[in-house]
Amino acid sequence: KELILWIPCLNLSLPYQFRNDFIKINQVEINSEYAFITVTIQEANMIIPNKWIGVDLNTTGHCAVVSIPQTGKTIKMGKNANHIHKKYMNIRKNVQKHGKYNKLKDMGHREQNIIKDLNHKMSKEIVSIAKENECGIKLENLKGIKKRARVQRSFRYSLNSWSFYQLQKMIEYKAKLHGIPVEYIALEYTSQECSRCGLIGNRNGKEFKCPTCGHVDNADVNAAFN
Repeated sequence: KELILWIPCLNLSLPYQFRNDFIKINQVEINSEYAFITVTIQEANMIIPNKWIGVDLNTTGHCAVVSIPQTGKTIKMGKNANHIHKKYMNIRKNVQKHGKYNKLKDMGHREQNIIKDLNHKMSKEIVSIAKENECGIKLENLKGIKKRARVQRSFRYSLNSWSFYQLQKMIEYKAKLHGIPVEYIALEYTSQECSRCGLIGNRNGKEFKCPTCGHVDNADVNAAFN
């Protein structure tokens, strides 16, 4: 059965395919191509999980690495994130070099739209993984990281450019719709601790080695399991 949205003041009926379990329609905006509709959806009852998946965020390599401790499986996402980041950074430098400052705003909007789209896709997949495995989601607490003296300037820039905060907020609201809890853990030592024995190991780029138990792993995967 086709679902129809009726707008009395415009004498307009619109067929729609989005979820039909909303409580009410809040706002409708229409242009020549699209109807933008915001609705209120009832939040699901929050589950109390005894299992969690971990999400490690990175400014190099894959944008996000998801670990599922129960199966030992890892899922890597956003491989092209670093390429997009560097591409638009170079475009901005080139535009500034040639004095075409009026194009900077358009470049910024284009990059933001690409970032937002990829963040939507990654957050949807992460929440689906948690729902499928009946797990909660644990993320890194990035609050205040940009102010730390020990954090490299390039990392601070990447946090702003890629908007990991945006990704985390998307994960939060999508998880809430399915009753999946999201918790934040301290960033310190997640990439230095060994996910096997819990002691401090050695990280060199993307390689992690634990001198205590001998565990060797991809550094991002090790951090995700922590």
